[in-house]
Amino acid sequence: MHKTAQAWFTGGPSSDLDKTSSSLLADWNAYAASSNAADEDSSSFDLEAAVRTANDKVTSTFGVVSKGVRELPGSFNSATSSVPSGKSLMYFGIFLASGIFFIFIAFTIFLPGPRSQLSHMLSKERLPFTLGFFGSMAGTIYVSMVLHSYILSVVFSVLQVLALSYYAISYFPGGSAGLKFLSSTLASSVLRCFGR
Repeated sequence: MHKTAQAWFTGGPSSDLDKTSSSLLADWNAYAASSNAADEDSSSFDLEAAVRTANDKVTSTFGVVSKGVRELPGSFNSATSSVPSGKSLMYFGIFLASGIFFIFIAFTIFLPGPRSQLSHMLSKERLPFTLGFFGSMAGTIYVSMVLHSYILSVVFSVLQVLALSYYAISYFPGGSAGLKFLSSTLASSVLRCFGR
């Protein structure tokens, strides 16, 4: 019974052949216990080696558990690795506040009013520009979010920039006439470059 209890506390098996020790002191205590086992009483139990072995086992168990927890995909380290720094959050807040400020200024000071702007955008002269811009914007969102096509996203993004430019230039005085002149001049020069 004494050897079984000592083997349990020291972490080794009860037979002497398979016994593994973790330190020189534990080896010496195991040798002394096996050589004097017949004439020893139960008061010579090596408590220091038993506590040390139990401590090693608990430490290794916690090490294995903490290693397993660190490698989980949803662990604290992986969750906090993508959290932006304080400086990034400060820049985000500054840009968000300035964007809200400029939109507020645009709607309250510079625009003649959302209702009159919308009626002007839907007028007979502006309707092709408005439809071109909103159609290219909807097309860009559709091909990037639904179709996941990189090439079509680039094509629709270019169309969106061109439609926005055409829409913005049409608000200048003489903008649509000047735009027609520039587009016809550009088309004729491109056709002359290719020999037509």
